[in-house]
Amino acid sequence: MKIVVDVNSAEPLNEQIRTQIIRRISDGSIKANECLPSIRFVAKTLRVGVITVKTAYEKLEEDGYIYTVAGKGCFVSETAADSVGKKTDLVLSRLKPVVEYARALGVSREEVIGLITSLYR
Repeated sequence: MKIVVDVNSAEPLNEQIRTQIIRRISDGSIKANECLPSIRFVAKTLRVGVITVKTAYEKLEEDGYIYTVAGKGCFVSETAADSVGKKTDLVLSRLKPVVEYARALGVSREEVIGLITSLYR
């Protein structure tokens, strides 16, 4: 599982890790019941604190994306793997007409991305 963090980003490191794991679940790179790398391994690989990764994993568990088995590790929950894909499909179905509308008006891809980014803040 490849995760990249940007220490210069305004987004906290634990959120960057969390978001990327959710993205990997969403795109099927990480399957239901698949074991995630250990907190210590991720921390060492990314050169971040163990608490940073632990916080990301705790938030993922609180939100139902993963579950923990004592002594074995953290695993992707089946419901998360299913629901993330469904959420993505729902968002894409809403975005498609917007993108087509923007394209018809001559709004560039970069401008659309910028607009979505500003709305997300």
